[in-house]
Amino acid sequence: MLEYFVYNFQTFLMIFARTLALFTVAPVFGSDAVSYPYRIMLSFMLSLILFPVTSGFMMEVPPGMGEFGLIIFSEVLIGLLIGFIISIIFAGFLMAGEYFSVQMGFSYTEVLDPVSQISLPVMSQLKNLMGLMLFLVTGAYRVMIESLALSFQKIQILTFTPDVNRSIMHVFEASIGAMFVVAFKISLPVLGILILVSISEALMGKAAPQMNILQLSFPAKIVVGLIVMIIVIPFIEQQMVDSFEISFDRIQRLMRVWPTK
Repeated sequence: MLEYFVYNFQTFLMIFARTLALFTVAPVFGSDAVSYPYRIMLSFMLSLILFPVTSGFMMEVPPGMGEFGLIIFSEVLIGLLIGFIISIIFAGFLMAGEYFSVQMGFSYTEVLDPVSQISLPVMSQLKNLMGLMLFLVTGAYRVMIESLALSFQKIQILTFTPDVNRSIMHVFEASIGAMFVVAFKISLPVLGILILVSISEALMGKAAPQMNILQLSFPAKIVVGLIVMIIVIPFIEQQMVDSFEISFDRIQRLMRVWPTK
């Protein structure tokens, strides 16, 4: 086995390049909480595990160094493509949290998101952390690794044929559309209740102009929004889990139309 690994080390580098690229942008593994040396170590260990079962599907090693460098670059792009499709859905969680923050009055307070490294409202950070937790608890990361292993069989090299280009565009369109749909579904219960609260405040202001409705609206919306959000947490959890299935389904569709070598 060791002799086979030594003689096929260039093939192992192809597998390692795609795995490392995936772990660079994938949820959880691509965050700054996981330092780059740990990502390299995880990618190396996973590549060792995948090497015996995927090396037979890899492209033949070209004789020239320049051609081999292009193949490595192709493997990196494939890994980035798979990881990007998976990570798109997490933008929907951040978007849903943004909806909450604006309506509940939390948009004034922002914290630094360790994943995207940008300042986000508190509710966006909460939804993102909840999504990351479900990604680990439900075993979605295992499905991601299974998709990576299957990609070595289905996608040997980066090929931009007309069918593949159309498929990539359709996958991106469907993934981005799913991002908006998931964000809307997650935020709909809280937004609906907060809209009713705003209408009630408008009626109260009309009936009793002497009351300072604006001063009362901030604590009222925060309390009502938090209570409703606690009640609908099982619904939000189910929507997040379903969104993971949508992401992996998009990857499977992309693999089915990719030409083999």
